[in-house]
This record gives sequence, structure tokens and C-alpha cells, in this order.
Amino acid sequence: MKKIKLLTAFFLLGFSAFSQIVIHYGIFDVDSCKFENQCSLLKLDTSSQEIWQIGKPAKPFFDTAYSSPNALVTDTINPYTTSNHSYFDLILPNIYFYPDGRIVGFKHKFQTDTLTDGGYIEMSYDKGLTWNNIIDDPIIINPIEFNTENLYSNQDTLKGGIRGFSGTSNGWIYTRIQWVWYYPCKTYPADTIIMRFHFISDNIQTNKDGWMIDNILISYADMGSPIEENKNIHSQIYIMPNPIDNFAIIKFDNFKNENLKLTIFNQLGQIMKQVENITTNQVEIYKNDLTSGLYFIQLRNNYRIIGTSKLNIK
Repeated sequence: MKKIKLLTAFFLLGFSAFSQIVIHYGIFDVDSCKFENQCSLLKLDTSSQEIWQIGKPAKPFFDTAYSSPNALVTDTINPYTTSNHSYFDLILPNIYFYPDGRIVGFKHKFQTDTLTDGGYIEMSYDKGLTWNNIIDDPIIINPIEFNTENLYSNQDTLKGGIRGFSGTSNGWIYTRIQWVWYYPCKTYPADTIIMRFHFISDNIQTNKDGWMIDNILISYADMGSPIEENKNIHSQIYIMPNPIDNFAIIKFDNFKNENLKLTIFNQLGQIMKQVENITTNQVEIYKNDLTSGLYFIQLRNNYRIIGTSKLNIK
């Protein structure tokens, strides 16, 4: 089975009381990991204790992935091991090009010893130099800037008093974490953000399945603009062809003749190309302008982002 390093959260007996995800004008997907294909957002862990595997689950409780056939599992066949500490990293590159309400969500199931074994999430906003349990994250000081659904609470503890998830879930759970208008990063563009999902166990074997994760989704919520007349503007972006062979036409619907700007970012969040003062519903991009790889497209008017998409260069 293929092993990888990803970030994931575990669930305890209760869920946090943080405010719910805020959505004004819609949620727009940016990237995802469904484990049927290689995910560039995941980083491998090579420690000897690593038990996370990508594959088809074949356990009593973990018998089917959320989207078949594959999921990320603490061993696809065997119970999780004793005295274990495994983790995966989910790398979130500089994503200031969708700055409104960033959201990381995932589907998961868990079966562990309650209040003993389980998992927790740590965040790093400085490329791994410092870490905080997400419950202790400095942005939680202002709940307007941090929202969650189905996250563990301060009352949910694992061995050693670590706050995290444990027990047995009632089927699949959908957890989402949202940062609104704010990232506590130290540079602009933002430092790379890393979510580290830990799994820990004690020295008693109870033959339980552990934790299973599927359908990680990175998206943003359009929080809108204080300008009332612009609140219903959002453009769907079409790229033909995509991937680009020689050149592509980028078209957008819901077009209004206003001062539009199209920006292309690489995976590090660096600006690679900008087209300003757009007065038609399309622009042309040439392969010679960019090297091979994945890029993100942002379209905005004078007030806010009105569309995003992804571009592939062969």
C-alpha cells in the first residue's frame, strides 16, 4: 500500500462550540484529494511508526471508502498498533489569491479507545518552525475569524491530556475548518501553511480500526463586498483547451463591462501573469508565457474576487 503524509483530525466524544461555517454568496472549490489519484498536497512521513496507508479499506468498521475504492487509513487491513504516534501533513500553499473565507474539509470515520487513543490537529503558519494544537491556535482569540463544524472541543482529551478526537463515530462525519478574512502568517505572500494530523495510541491492544479519511476538499466561501450593488456578481471561468498545448482562451460568464483584472498564480502563490483593464468576456493565454505545471486563476473587479479556476500547462 502507498504511504503518504497528510493532515487529519480525530473526533472525541463531543464537538466544539465554535461558530458554524460562514457563507454569503457561495462556496467555490480550489483543490481536493480523493485518493484514487496522487495528491500533490500530501507529504510522506518516513518514520518507523508510520501506519497510514492509501488503499481499499478491508476492516470490520472500515469496510468501504467514502468514494470508492481508496481512502487514507491507519492500516487498510490490520487494527492500529499499540504505543503508536503517526502523522501526515497537508500542505496548503500560499493561497492569498482567494482571501475571503478559506475552508479545509474532509470526510472521516474513527474507532478508538475513548479518551485514550485518537487524533488531533496541529497548525503551522511558518513552514513547520512552530506548531499549535488547533484548539490553541491564536486566531481562535477572535471567533469572527475562525469557524468550524464537527471539530473536537477543550473537553475532549486523549492520553497525556492532549485535546483531540476519540471513541467511535456514528458513520461518516464531515469536518470543516474556516479562516475568514485572516491568516496569522508572518510574510506576504503568506508562508506555507501546514496542517498536521496526529494519531496516538497507548500500550493496550483492543483491536480497533483507528481512523479513516476521504475526500479532502480545499475551497473558499465568497464573503461578498460591502458594496451592495455587487453582491450577486460571480463569474464561472471556462478554459479551452485545458491543459494548454499552445494557447488557451479564458472566458467568463456573467460579464459586465467593468474594470476586471485576471491574475495567474503558481502553486507557491507567486504572481506569474496579470491582465488588467479587461473589457471583454475573454482573454488569451499563451504557453510560452508559463512553464509546465499547475496554476490558479483569479478574476476580480474593483471590489472583490468574482471567479477562480485552475489551469494546466503541458
